[in-house]
Amino acid sequence: MPNPKLKERQIEIFRTIMATGSLTVAARHLGVSQPSLSTAIKRLEDQLGIALFARISGRLVPTQEAELILAEVEHVHQQSEILSDVIYSIARGDASTFRFGSTPSLGARLIPKALKRLQQQGTAGTFYSDSLSQRDVRDYLLFGQGACVATIAEVNDPVIQTVPIATAGLVCVVPAGHPLAGRRSVRPADLSDEQLISFGATTTHGLLIDQTYQRWGETRKTAVYVHFVDAALAFVAERIGISVLDAFSAIDCDVHGLVAIPIENSASVSAYVHVCDRRPRQKGVDSLITALREIAAAVTNTQAGAKTDE
Repeated sequence: MPNPKLKERQIEIFRTIMATGSLTVAARHLGVSQPSLSTAIKRLEDQLGIALFARISGRLVPTQEAELILAEVEHVHQQSEILSDVIYSIARGDASTFRFGSTPSLGARLIPKALKRLQQQGTAGTFYSDSLSQRDVRDYLLFGQGACVATIAEVNDPVIQTVPIATAGLVCVVPAGHPLAGRRSVRPADLSDEQLISFGATTTHGLLIDQTYQRWGETRKTAVYVHFVDAALAFVAERIGISVLDAFSAIDCDVHGLVAIPIENSASVSAYVHVCDRRPRQKGVDSLITALREIAAAVTNTQAGAKTDE
């Protein structure tokens, strides 16, 4: 037998209790009595076959399962709000609105620079720039939440069209004044004694970094794991360690007192813009692609110059 579908009211009750941490406050917020709220949660627990909350020293404490469920609920809720904004924009006839997404690697520096270039060129309209995790990219495009997504990862889907933007390499990011900061390039062996701030082996960055280390017969030893490039850069700025990132993420890192050093014989990092070929292509997509290519060219030329100097 298929699992019975959860009702929106059940999700709302669960989300409110998780947010308030109190049945009394949640009941007041939802405009219901506390006993009826307790009954609703008990029915939800019975339906799921798990406990969602426990009473510890008089406090309502979510179980681990409840925390995992909340993460998924918030993810769907955020996507629903984005979709709502898109629908209202269409209803208003606001054709000048351009909504797109990007993952953190390109969203941190490359996207802002591309938007600045579009504004300087007199591109009018309202921009919505959404920050996405890689797992959100496919649904974001398929359900029309945005016109395109910029990322360093490929999307293998027959209805998703991929437009290459540029290819760069990996760089080692260190604080200014670090012993490696004056180098034109480095190798993985040069980093063996450093505290490495890096990414999980199954992430896009982790895979590219491991490929590079393997080319040199080295094994990556990570001291601090992070999920996003902005966290890696922040930790390096605090002199917790050094990091290896794609060159796009490290654009203008010198303004934060950091130095990006090309890694010799590194794996190639490609920047892409993905669009859904089942939907009309907005004019803004091509304008963004052109601007991204112009900005990215400066990055790849800088890396090429560093190799030439070496």
